[in-house]
Amino acid sequence: MMLRRVPVVLLAFAAGCSTLMIDSFEQLRETNRKNIAALAIGTPRAQVEKLMGDARAGGKLGDIAFGRVRHLEVKNPQREERVTGPEGAAYDVLFYYTDIKTRDDKITDDELTPLVFRGHELAGIGYGFLAKLAPRYAGLQ
Repeated sequence: MMLRRVPVVLLAFAAGCSTLMIDSFEQLRETNRKNIAALAIGTPRAQVEKLMGDARAGGKLGDIAFGRVRHLEVKNPQREERVTGPEGAAYDVLFYYTDIKTRDDKITDDELTPLVFRGHELAGIGYGFLAKLAPRYAGLQ
């Protein structure tokens, strides 16, 4: 009888732990939004990457507690791309996971926020800026 109570007590204890009850994907999105809001144009890339960090989310105990066994892993940055601006200059783009449109275990462009660098400095933030350099992103503004 005592052995049957142990799992129930452990489950109740785990449910009380705040980190188990917060979706790790939501934690990453919130942190990324907060960090992006603190950025200023002209910030050195190394400083931006240090602030944004290299966090990952998905497939942890907290996600399983929410009934979502994730085969998806989100990381910082989620992806990188190089685009050529209309004047011929090269820009590096780091995409960070900041939004959720549909809980479908897919990360789509409209759920990411681009940080655009020219050389080693932050040149712009968001699809409004990126669309001026790469028209294929115009629909995501």
